[in-house]
Amino acid sequence: MGNPLAQLAVVALGTEQAKNPAVTGARAANLARSAVAGLPVLPGFVLVPADRAPGAPAGGDAVHGVWQVLDDIAEALVVRPSSVHGDTEEFSAAGPIDPVPGVRGWEAFQDAVRAVLDPARQAQLPGPPDGGTAVLVQPMLRAAVGGVLSTADPVTGHTDRLLVTVVSGEPGQLVDGGTQGVHYQLTRFARLVRTEPPEPARRRLLPHRRITRLVALAKKTERVLGGPVDLEFAFDVDGKLWLYQARPITTATARAAPGAKVDGPTRSHP
Repeated sequence: MGNPLAQLAVVALGTEQAKNPAVTGARAANLARSAVAGLPVLPGFVLVPADRAPGAPAGGDAVHGVWQVLDDIAEALVVRPSSVHGDTEEFSAAGPIDPVPGVRGWEAFQDAVRAVLDPARQAQLPGPPDGGTAVLVQPMLRAAVGGVLSTADPVTGHTDRLLVTVVSGEPGQLVDGGTQGVHYQLTRFARLVRTEPPEPARRRLLPHRRITRLVALAKKTERVLGGPVDLEFAFDVDGKLWLYQARPITTATARAAPGAKVDGPTRSHP
């Protein structure tokens, strides 16, 4: 498909322009809103068709310049699609929309961008294959513990429990379906209700200190995005918590009254 970089503009992730899903796609826009609000989002940029972002740096030299800055501070990069037609790809396990991880070097980066923008790949994203896919680029993180979290039960709509699934290492293990993980049920006051399967207290992937920080992040993200949310997160090897992805939950049933009984996790997320 030739070199796609000449027709692309660069939008920094932590900017107001990046918050517009019509410009950067739902995935990147939600992260940009979180980043602008001060949540712990990894730095990065979004590549979009140049006519979609007037005034933004565009062309091969501009792309190379921002890639070089990010490449200098990261061991490797991850390149992901972000569709302007919807956010249903956020936690999808479908192969055609998997991210391209472990990208090292300029040639590999260009190949990754081509892979994301490939017309056959775009055809399986939400909406028509009309160039509606942006390219989100961030550093790869060495995760000690990662997971996914919902602040509303996807079946009952209850919002008084947070449902978390966590694994040792990258949360992508859950997204691709390769690992089941450990399911946590938490109150909105960071109290652990139970785990499935049970974990010994001294060997929990999420000890109380991590639970407290994770619940605080979930509540802040709800305030930024305006309601219940799904999150993908990771604690790095230094113990810092990072927000990988976030999206509003739009499919939950009518919310139950606070304090209503919740029977426990009803799914493996995703």
